[in-house]
Amino acid sequence: MAFFETHFFSPTLCFGTDINVFIPTPNSDELLNNKSSDYFHEGTRYQVLYLLHGAFGDYTDWMRLTSIEKYAQNHKLAVIMPSASNSFYQNMKYGSDYLRYLTEELPQMCKSLFPISKKRENTFVAGLSMGGYGALKLALTKPEMYSCAVSLSGAIDAAASIAQVEAGERNAPFDYEAVFGGTHIEGTDADLFTLIKKLQAEGKPLPRIFQSIGTEDFLYPANVNARKKLETLGVDVTYEEHPGIHDWDYWDTHIQRALDWLPLVNDSVEE
Repeated sequence: MAFFETHFFSPTLCFGTDINVFIPTPNSDELLNNKSSDYFHEGTRYQVLYLLHGAFGDYTDWMRLTSIEKYAQNHKLAVIMPSASNSFYQNMKYGSDYLRYLTEELPQMCKSLFPISKKRENTFVAGLSMGGYGALKLALTKPEMYSCAVSLSGAIDAAASIAQVEAGERNAPFDYEAVFGGTHIEGTDADLFTLIKKLQAEGKPLPRIFQSIGTEDFLYPANVNARKKLETLGVDVTYEEHPGIHDWDYWDTHIQRALDWLPLVNDSVEE
């Protein structure tokens, strides 16, 4: 894989930000084992995964704490890892427009700089915890862009997560007033289930969803309830639960399951 650490000014965010990017290129294993290494030819494009961090995280988390580079290389998959602070992937009420940055500016820039596909069927988004919610939020905000979304230990039911914090059951790094403009988000676009209903009413395509949660995770009950809500709404959701807590051991293991679930062709694609 070729690794790019890219620093740039974002007109949407109005400050400098960073992304890490993996692009498939030949590696020594292919040479040593006589595997095909046909990467460089006219019009080469690759399927792409936008991979989101969780609360307290940044654009370096996935590459420092998992083996995502190796997994992506095995699938010839491009991976883009941005930063979104503790924004909950929103256009913040009092803060920056992270949702607009991630669904408009960043994809446009990456498509111009890197050999990634522009087609919906080749574009995916995944994340953990806050980023699990973020993956679904991006995919439901721009369903014409993303065909699949992956939530690992995701705070999918944001309203339920906020209720847990308000009840004193756990702490959270979010200023909900700054992020959402308050704590009552049911019926707003911050509520994923409301977004799904809107898309269905408008006849727009829904992304396929992969949902994975550890049975000892503090978000396990909320994920079980979120699964029921998604299925009741008729969403195409693949649900898995496995022993595990809210940690990188779980995410490193189950991002591999998510990649196996994605419709990857393990090769370059047409633009």
